[in-house]
Amino acid sequence: MAAKGERKQLHYPAGSRVRVLTAGGWKRSFTGTVVSEPEATTTLQGHTYIHWVKFDEPQEDINGADRYSKAQILGEFLEAAT
Repeated sequence: MAAKGERKQLHYPAGSRVRVLTAGGWKRSFTGTVVSEPEATTTLQGHTYIHWVKFDEPQEDINGADRYSKAQILGEFLEAAT
């Protein structure tokens, strides 16, 4: 995670291994791979990137029991996987 006062990385190129954070609306944190180049966008919080992430295992979001194997995730809800 970014240190206090430091901006979190928002851009991960295709092929990057990432951890998807629960703050993005998922029931748990998990890993996956960015599968295409990020797309720049602007949200109410400012400039960010949207990433298509293929999950290592299907995941449930907080809205129900549907399981997803890939989704668009905003950069602020990702961190580099170690």
